[in-house]
Amino acid sequence: MSDRIVVVGGGIVGCATAYYAARDGADVTLVEREHVAFGASGRNPGFVWLHCRNPGIALELSLASRRLYPELVEELPEDFGFLPNGGLIYFTAPEQRDVFAEFVEARRRDGLEMELLDGADVRRLVPPIREDVLGASFCPLDAQIDTPRFVRALAAGARAQGAKIREGISVTGLRRDGDRVAGVDTSDGAIAADTVVVAAGAWTPPLLETVDVEVKIGGERLQVLSTEPLPRMIEPLVYGPLATKQYALFRDLPSYDVADFTAPYEDEADIELLLLASQRATGEILLGCPMDYPAELDQRPTFAGLAAIVHGFELDFPGLRNVPISRMWAGLLPYTSDTLPIIDASIDGLVIASGHVYGNSAGPITGKLVAQLVTGREPEIDLHECALDRGLTLPEAGTAARW
Repeated sequence: MSDRIVVVGGGIVGCATAYYAARDGADVTLVEREHVAFGASGRNPGFVWLHCRNPGIALELSLASRRLYPELVEELPEDFGFLPNGGLIYFTAPEQRDVFAEFVEARRRDGLEMELLDGADVRRLVPPIREDVLGASFCPLDAQIDTPRFVRALAAGARAQGAKIREGISVTGLRRDGDRVAGVDTSDGAIAADTVVVAAGAWTPPLLETVDVEVKIGGERLQVLSTEPLPRMIEPLVYGPLATKQYALFRDLPSYDVADFTAPYEDEADIELLLLASQRATGEILLGCPMDYPAELDQRPTFAGLAAIVHGFELDFPGLRNVPISRMWAGLLPYTSDTLPIIDASIDGLVIASGHVYGNSAGPITGKLVAQLVTGREPEIDLHECALDRGLTLPEAGTAARW
């Protein structure tokens, strides 16, 4: 068992690792450059999205996390707005109908609960949507969290179990002792450790370079617009048909034609819109998400992103045209070329837990699995498919990643 564990990164994966490891009796220090929930985990729209998780370990990790959420609602000392209301992807054109029927059948064969709704069902669940919506796929296991609150709740739970959460401290590099990693250098001095867990999302590669470890993790920028708190309008998580081209589960279907799932304004702005909407427990409606791939790690929203949101929601959500807007932000979603996270303990004294393109879905179970690794137990899920050396590549800057 590792007595002293340093976790680098204060997102879902890092804070979940700190929580579970401290609960198991380890001496845990988590170090975060800004504040917990500063990065992708605090900036995404909160989708716990099983709907489009690929069969195999991606779906296995997501289902395992989904089972943890009700437990965490009971265990953690702070509420995080968990809403188990399901999720849907709607369609609006007749040529899209066969694609969705094929998708629902394929998902059922994968063992995931899924049904095909008609337009009336969609309008009942999402009243602000356009009147001519024709139907949707619906997965009752999809759920929503308020991600910043969730990360803070995990951090509070870790503190309650004895972990030290050190915010505003930059990790400048990892420390070696011979062939093993033995701690970290920080802006506040060195911290020795028996095991270092790097859970720094898109900022993982430069950290690992300090010990000559190369990792292929990119950063995908997602932008989100939020309304002021409003009366309850939207129960499930909502994706629009433009989102389908992001997923191989759709693109590989016999009837799929990408031309039927692309909007002219995406090509004009050179930005793709993962069109989505959700309403937090607080009443805020989140609208998004334009996606692009900046050459540098840049979390600032853009005018092109705002324009894409306006185009998409003006057409598909006429019931939201007059709602008051509160704020807009962006975040950098880490990703790998095969969409699986890297969860690897192949280097003595180092565990890598990063590259989670679906961190809300896979993050909690990753924290539990890493805690099992660092406390000397066999992880409850076989992680060989998440190995560091599995032959990952990284697309050039500006090239869209596909899930």
